[in-house]
Amino acid sequence: MTDYEAVWQVLADHVRELRKAGEVVPSHVMKDLRSARTTIEIMKSDKDNPVHFLRIEEFLGSVESYIICVSQKRFGVQTMSSWMKRLDQARRKIPEETQPSSRFVPGLPRDKHWIRIKPGNDIPLERIKLMAEEEGLEHKPHNSGYIIVYGEKSRLENLIRRVAELHKS
Repeated sequence: MTDYEAVWQVLADHVRELRKAGEVVPSHVMKDLRSARTTIEIMKSDKDNPVHFLRIEEFLGSVESYIICVSQKRFGVQTMSSWMKRLDQARRKIPEETQPSSRFVPGLPRDKHWIRIKPGNDIPLERIKLMAEEEGLEHKPHNSGYIIVYGEKSRLENLIRRVAELHKS
């Protein structure tokens, strides 16, 4: 299995280098880069869904193809070859198995399902709270800047779909 976080990091670093060199990166490339990151985070909580792997590959492939075309013109073959080696190493890296910090969250009803969401610039905390309330879910702050959203499983699934849609647009 590929360490998608490592591949994403290499691509994000190279996009940063392109921008520093004065290249204007199209919005659809930046959107694909953000969508890949979001889908990687979603995949961590739902590893059994093969759709996540396909979407991540699609997003990362789109960003990579743009970078290859532009970078060869901007930086030349020598720089491009070292960058491709770095990308290849990231693709070969085996992901570390990370366990969630805690499977038990004190204070949550036992009969409810829950998810932990990290708000960011693309989806602020207030937006997550509003969407959770619209779905009839409850929420509470958690350590490290996360928010715990809990309630019925079907409503949580609807919330996850809505959050994923926000990242697509």
